[in-house]
Amino acid sequence: MQKFFVRHKLSVEDITYLSDSDSRNIIEKGDLDIEEYIKIETYEKVFLAQITDIQPASVEIQIVEELGERESPFTPDITIVQSLSNDSKFTYFIEKSVEIGIQKIIPVESKYSLKKRNKAMKDLTYWNKLVKDATEQSRNTFPTIIEKPLHIKELPSYNFPKDAIKICLATEVHEAKYLTEILKNIDIKKPIIIAIGPEKGWDITDLKIFKKLHFKFIKLKGNILRTETTGLVIGSIIKYLKGEI
Repeated sequence: MQKFFVRHKLSVEDITYLSDSDSRNIIEKGDLDIEEYIKIETYEKVFLAQITDIQPASVEIQIVEELGERESPFTPDITIVQSLSNDSKFTYFIEKSVEIGIQKIIPVESKYSLKKRNKAMKDLTYWNKLVKDATEQSRNTFPTIIEKPLHIKELPSYNFPKDAIKICLATEVHEAKYLTEILKNIDIKKPIIIAIGPEKGWDITDLKIFKKLHFKFIKLKGNILRTETTGLVIGSIIKYLKGEI
């Protein structure tokens, strides 16, 4: 039985639609029809659903039965590793990340961060309140996860998904490729980790860590973006390509 993911909470008898990308795949393959059953996975649970309608650009389903909790932990589609900045910039970054649907933020202290990890640790409660408020305001069904701040030297011990695509904005690296070139050659369905440095950029010791972790170094065309907006722009582009915007 085929399985699909729905990004909002569901209950038995709910009628909803599959994502644009999933709907397109079903329509193009033609291997599923009205009244057939599929599995639906949300952030928390698994359901049995029946296809109730197929239109040229959408597939409607009805939830028939709850099958229980997810068997495996939720893996965020998009995670941003964000170098710590001053309070107002980081607040802005958090609020907008929730609005566009970034699923996880990992704050890191790098060489040129404007705030130390120990001081940022005291802001964690406030950050989670920001997430809660922004989640309600934007009607996001899954709150952004904010990890405890890390020092960049701790990243090699972080449990990144094994199949994740990892990219790091690093104009300091000569061999960095344009984002558009990288996105052409990756499986956009895989989890994506985006690392964004401070205004002064990454130090050579920071870059060695990302290289060890097999991050692909990227650069952007056009205007130079501030640290609090860069991840949001890249995240939005990727969400569009994933069919989530």
